[in-house]
Amino acid sequence: MNSDKSASVTNWDCDLLVVGSGAGALSTAVTAAHLGLKVIVVEKDPHYGGTTAWSGGWMWIPRNVLALRGGMAEPIEKPLSYLRHELGQQFEEARAHTFLSNGPRMVRFFETHTSLQFIDGNAVPDFHGRTEDAALGGRSVCAAPFDGRLLGQHIEQLKTPLHEVTFLGMGIASGADIRHFFNAMRAWRSFLYVTNRVVRHLWDLVWHGRGMHLVNGNALVAALAKSAFDAGVDIRVNSPAVRLITDGPNVRGAVVMHHGAEQTIRAKRGVMLATGGFPHDPQRKSELLAHDPTGQQHFSAASRGNTGDGLRLGESAGGVVATDLKQAAALAPVSLVPRADGTQVHFPHLIERGKPGLISVTRFGKRFVNEADSYHDFVQGLIQALPEGEPVQAWLVVDHRFIRRWGLGAVKPAPVPMRGMLTNGYLQRGDTLAELADRCGIDAVSLQNTVARYNTMADIGHDGEFAKGQTPYNCMQGDPAHTGRNPCMAPLQDGPFYAVRIVAGSLGTFAGLRCNEHAQVLNANGQAIDGLYAGGNDLSSMMGGNYPSGGITLGPAMTFGFLAAHHAARTSPEHTFLKRTSPMYYELATMTLPFGTAGQAALNVQTFAAQGQGELLGCWFTDIGVLNQMVVLRGFDDLATLQAERQRTQQNASPFGCGEIFQTLEQHSYQSFPWMKPVRPSAESGINGPVYEIRTYGIKPGGVQPTIDLWEQAIPAREKLSPCVIAMVALDGPLRFTNIWAYPTLDARSKARADAVAQGIWPPKGGPANLTTNMVSTIAMPTAVSPLK
Repeated sequence: MNSDKSASVTNWDCDLLVVGSGAGALSTAVTAAHLGLKVIVVEKDPHYGGTTAWSGGWMWIPRNVLALRGGMAEPIEKPLSYLRHELGQQFEEARAHTFLSNGPRMVRFFETHTSLQFIDGNAVPDFHGRTEDAALGGRSVCAAPFDGRLLGQHIEQLKTPLHEVTFLGMGIASGADIRHFFNAMRAWRSFLYVTNRVVRHLWDLVWHGRGMHLVNGNALVAALAKSAFDAGVDIRVNSPAVRLITDGPNVRGAVVMHHGAEQTIRAKRGVMLATGGFPHDPQRKSELLAHDPTGQQHFSAASRGNTGDGLRLGESAGGVVATDLKQAAALAPVSLVPRADGTQVHFPHLIERGKPGLISVTRFGKRFVNEADSYHDFVQGLIQALPEGEPVQAWLVVDHRFIRRWGLGAVKPAPVPMRGMLTNGYLQRGDTLAELADRCGIDAVSLQNTVARYNTMADIGHDGEFAKGQTPYNCMQGDPAHTGRNPCMAPLQDGPFYAVRIVAGSLGTFAGLRCNEHAQVLNANGQAIDGLYAGGNDLSSMMGGNYPSGGITLGPAMTFGFLAAHHAARTSPEHTFLKRTSPMYYELATMTLPFGTAGQAALNVQTFAAQGQGELLGCWFTDIGVLNQMVVLRGFDDLATLQAERQRTQQNASPFGCGEIFQTLEQHSYQSFPWMKPVRPSAESGINGPVYEIRTYGIKPGGVQPTIDLWEQAIPAREKLSPCVIAMVALDGPLRFTNIWAYPTLDARSKARADAVAQGIWPPKGGPANLTTNMVSTIAMPTAVSPLK
């Protein structure tokens, strides 16, 4: 694919062109527009949303603000350790740290500045509970339900949920929503809830032609799209990108087809490729998926428009597709659902496999995996269990009680009839296990023996073959109301028996364009291609082809889209994500603690700060000066917010969650010197200690403004020796200002201060004349929870 060549361009159509319209694309577009860029989004399909619009909408974002509000605080080292153990040789420290540092900020940005809101995943465990530092919850968020009417006429171009995974076209959210649907015939409360939902949905169908109560990935796309439209983003459907425009080695736009005609879109800051990977590209599948040598034996549940366009465009500009991942796709078992028009839908089996009373067997009649494990692990287990050359397929086998209680794939539970699925051959039925085996081509004797053995294990509640039900994730997938000893196991004994054939599929692909931590596409020499970014599944997965938890596709997609937008805007992520025209406000709180309580106090501070307004920026423990003190720095956008938070803290029975720990507490309010950049965590600002000097000077009457002016002149030269974290004027107490400096060591501090005096650059000339002799210096070290490290 040849790129169009362009001379130096002066007539730009936009600042950033985004190709694709899933989570990675729209995250980039919304952030970039908020940063002041003109953004155009082009989508190949007639509807925007991509595979995201069909997804569960979950994002793996450890240390997110919703977890903190729920009291689930953890240092970054915990999820970093989990990834290190899970990813093994595929672990990339820099990208992992970038993701874990910026994911929480991405959530805060969208929650604060856009229409996208979240619900917590505080009860959602990581997939692999036996891995060191796996979490029982608090590392996931999901898009909150969204009212589609807020999109106005733009709702018409939003991709609807995949019909087969809905009820009458109505999306059903995970958690309480789907539990009510499963219990609708068992509890009046659930029956009334479901009746309400169905009536509202039918009303929406009459008036709007589609459901308006949007959930899961459909809600995520809708909220992002609303935010994009509000920010002036131009989203164009039926507009596939066919070629990139380059200026030398730099990418500066693309040629797009629209209504059969080529359109040239020149983008000053470049192009983001986020077209959904290659799940429906036969050639790329045959090259990267070992179980699909023909490119026709892998049946992805991803959007049919995801045919590898972004990867080919990236390669045309010198990009490289990763080929060394553990798995090139996010594997999932799918069943092939016939439609009346002769086509097939690839239905992903994500929910029912962990429910009690289901097993999966190969044609040899034997189980091969823990059915309650993740969809990715399930398919890996199937591939490993089959002889070489054997088609990758198996059967989910259940009894009558199970299918009426839980359904099976596209077959809905009672009272929805299943006659149509029996007629079209999707669902197989046998009065006995032997009859069912004959219909499916399964070894009948082996199947009967397998079920008998499984039933014995189910009775005692212990799976001696594959340990089903023995991890938190398994238990969550099971039935907590099940009266047996294992929430994932029950005997198969109430005939007739049923089976659905499953084949190898995926939710999307992992292998994409190699990129750096800014989502810039890298060439064969590992150098960034200026003006070319990759997002979503066009960006090679930072998980290296592993699948450690739910949401590891959308979480990084949203985060790296957010980061790419900042890079394209030539900014680093900042607290307000815009240049400030007013000063920031800060609170400096100091607690005196009993010896040995600092660790617990720091965790309490982190949780308390997350539950309120403002942002925790620093949490240090004194090392030189007054000892046994914890110093806490919090930042606020405006004075009113700071004052409200001060009031919340002072009225709380346990300020900072440490009421029973600290011996004394002082809180002081500050306003930054107006020309100073907002304080940011080390991961964003690059400012690191671990030695922090906190200096407070008394100021003479009339000396505030001269001090601010003199510092503004002198700071650029002084910061060449060591960075100033902040300089700020006190708003309460005696007239004074506080400044905080970061140093790698105590020796470096001494040298920087000596060099500054020797070179005549510090203190600011004439500055000391404005100060009193009331001066205090404290050396403090960051605690584990401190964003300033």
